Amino acid sequence: MVAKVGPFKITESEFQRKLAEVAQGYQNYVATPNGRRQFLDILIREKLVLAAAQNSDVSRSVDFRVQLDRLKADEEERLREGRDYLLTRMWLDNLRGNGTLKTSEDDIRDYHRHYPLEIEVRHILCASPVEAEELAKKARGGASLTALARGHSLDAATAVDGGRMPPAIYGEIIPELEDIVFKMKVGEIAGPIKSKFGYHVIKKESEHRVDFGQARDRIAKIMEKQKLDRYLQSIQDKFPVEVVDEQFK
Repeated sequence: MVAKVGPFKITESEFQRKLAEVAQGYQNYVATPNGRRQFLDILIREKLVLAAAQNSDVSRSVDFRVQLDRLKADEEERLREGRDYLLTRMWLDNLRGNGTLKTSEDDIRDYHRHYPLEIEVRHILCASPVEAEELAKKARGGASLTALARGHSLDAATAVDGGRMPPAIYGEIIPELEDIVFKMKVGEIAGPIKSKFGYHVIKKESEHRVDFGQARDRIAKIMEKQKLDRYLQSIQDKFPVEVVDEQFK
C-alpha cells in the first residue's frame, strides 16, 4: 500500500496503473522521486474528493441511485456483448481448428480458375419495382446513372458515390444479383432486379481478370463463409427461428 485517505487505499498496483496512463511527454518526469511524489499528491486529492462525495447527501440521493442503476445496466450490457464476442470468436477458431471450415490451397486455386474476374458496378436501390423501372428507362435513355443514384438510391453508403459498389469477385456480391452482373456486358444496364433489400437498377462499369495472388485471401474468406453457411444450415433445426415482430414478417 502506498497511502490511505480516510477509508480509501492507494495500492502500489493502482499507482503504477495510473502512472502508465500519464502522457508520454511527462513519463520521464514522473519517473523521478519528485515527480512520483507530485503524482501521488494528485491521486491523494482524487481520493479526498471521492471520500467527501461518499460522505455527502449526494451518495444517498434518488438521482444518484437512478444514474448508478443505469450505469450498472450499461456495464452489464457491455459485459454480455464482450462475452458473446469472445464466445463466438473462440467457437469459430475451434471450427477452423477441427477442419469444419478448412479450405485447401487446391480448392482456392480451383475457385480462381472458375471465377477469375473482378467487376465494378453502380446500382440504384429502390423500394418498388415501378420506381426501379422508371429509373432504368431514364438510364437506358441516356440519363446519368451516377446522378440518378445520388438522387434516388436508398443505399446511402453507395449513393454518395453515385451508386458505385466496391470492386468484387464472384462471391462478394449480393447473391440475387451475382449471376446477373457477371453475365452482363460492360456498359449494360439491367433492372429492376429484386433482392432482399429491394429493387435494383445496375450498370456494369468494368470487368478484368484479377491475379491469383491478389484474389487468394479474398477467395479463402468467401469459401470459409460458404462452409460456415452450410454448417449453420445443418444445425438450424436445433435452434428454431421465429420472427415475432409483424413488421418484419
